[in-house]
Amino acid sequence: MVDDKNTDDVEKHYQTWLLAKEAYITKNKHTKIYSLTNACGGPPKEAKSDHGWPKEQVISDSKTSAGMDRTDDIKKGIYQTLKIGITHRDEKNYKTAIISNLPAYRHSTDYVVPFIPMLWGLEKDLKEFNNKQVIFKEDLRYAFDYIITLENPLLRELKV
Repeated sequence: MVDDKNTDDVEKHYQTWLLAKEAYITKNKHTKIYSLTNACGGPPKEAKSDHGWPKEQVISDSKTSAGMDRTDDIKKGIYQTLKIGITHRDEKNYKTAIISNLPAYRHSTDYVVPFIPMLWGLEKDLKEFNNKQVIFKEDLRYAFDYIITLENPLLRELKV
């Protein structure tokens, strides 16, 4: 709910968010909001020449992506959900989640989507079935049960 007095401001902020998100996803360096959303390395040359940016000052360039788009964080998150899944394997009510403010806008296709349908199991759960060694679905777990983000979460069976 938004107080009627704030509706215009909320709409302006929302539109700014959409512009920032689009600049981040597309790496659009032709918009001023790019430096805000990509906060890395030196600012554009025009910031120094036209807008008085301090000549020697830069924004930290050691981490260049936001939210889940940091591939090292995606990899660590998947590892942690597997580790928790293994340590709590026999506790059926345990669920795992990767939690981030933003989804992986840029790297989802390569680093997240392939793991969404992935199921895993343990060797000890192998059973004989039609002369084959199998693990039944009830003994399998997802790499992660949920991805909880402010936008586009993966909630599987949860009702929202």
